[in-house]
Amino acid sequence: MDQKDLDWEKIYQTVNRISPIPKEVWKKSEQLYTVRKLEYGDFLIKQGAKPTEFAFVFSGVLREYYLTDQGNEYIKSFNFPGDFTGSYFDLLTEQPSTCNIRAITDCELAVAKFSEFRKLFSQDIVWERLGRIFAENLFLKKARREYELLALSAEERYDLLLESRPDIEDIVPQYHIASYLGITPVSLSRIRAKRK
Repeated sequence: MDQKDLDWEKIYQTVNRISPIPKEVWKKSEQLYTVRKLEYGDFLIKQGAKPTEFAFVFSGVLREYYLTDQGNEYIKSFNFPGDFTGSYFDLLTEQPSTCNIRAITDCELAVAKFSEFRKLFSQDIVWERLGRIFAENLFLKKARREYELLALSAEERYDLLLESRPDIEDIVPQYHIASYLGITPVSLSRIRAKRK
């Protein structure tokens, strides 16, 4: 996929589900995006580097994770086709990234500069509304994730993950799923064995 083949309609339909934007207004944003391919293991954002971009995932899967000084990895979320990704907290604060965003599989992305996207806010109220709703959705996602980690058992978290992403075990390695659930791979194996 190159720039001329970029599937604008796919991005537009995703954005339109978040907050409706007239097609003629949407056209103004198309020049913001460029195509980027990531291979397995490539980074979109590295922890400690100042992020400037966000991306729309056309294909592949990425993981957003924290890496401690001791080398422990804690996955906060996965990004699948149709998702937007970017370290929103760090983009807003303009500080070095607190997390890594890395390809689990080969990926095709539409990447844009966050600063250019924010300039649209002053051009039309639909962009400002989109930004607000996007931020609200991220807040809800974060609050739900905190609730799951603090109030639910590992088995309940696993059930919810499979409910929302029935195909995840075909795409994402077990040790990444375990990290996302906040358990060890051995604990995940036990939970899976109980189901069989």
